[in-house]
Amino acid sequence: MHNAEIYEKLLQNGITKLWLPEMEFLDADAMASRKQLWNDTLQMDGLTVFAVNGYGDLFAWREDDSVLFVEVGPEQYQEFARSLPDAVFRRILEFAEGSYVAFCTDDDKADMDPDDAEDYISETEATSLLRDCRDTFGDFFTEEQNACLDKLIGQGFLPDEEAFLSSEELFQRFGAGSAAGSLLR
Repeated sequence: MHNAEIYEKLLQNGITKLWLPEMEFLDADAMASRKQLWNDTLQMDGLTVFAVNGYGDLFAWREDDSVLFVEVGPEQYQEFARSLPDAVFRRILEFAEGSYVAFCTDDDKADMDPDDAEDYISETEATSLLRDCRDTFGDFFTEEQNACLDKLIGQGFLPDEEAFLSSEELFQRFGAGSAAGSLLR
């Protein structure tokens, strides 16, 4: 299934706004306006902008369904993933590794000052986000990606509480040839 078909199916299923750490999906109107906004400055021909990060940088897919990360400041285009599901899965793995977020236990978050707590994601919140991703994208992920995601949900935190899994743990648990390993190497 092509990226445009996946995106359309998500919209048909009522998914109009989706947030992953550092990847916020855009609705159809915002997709068009972001592309229009940057069309004069960036080379956007053949690209479909579908998400932004917290810095205003863009995620876009090409006509061949590969996904680019477009930094709007220095105008850099970086290969990000082979497809929309792979891009989402990569972002999930980066989240589980502790990129972009700081994790804490549920008890630690409950004991935090509310201002400090805003900067952390508790174990329950993180697991809930992973479940939401599985529920939203599970039909588009490969069996291996779904199995990896189910393991992440089931295993929760590591004893060091630094993150769900480090890169080393991902490779040990899922192997370098796995969905996790192939996206992180």
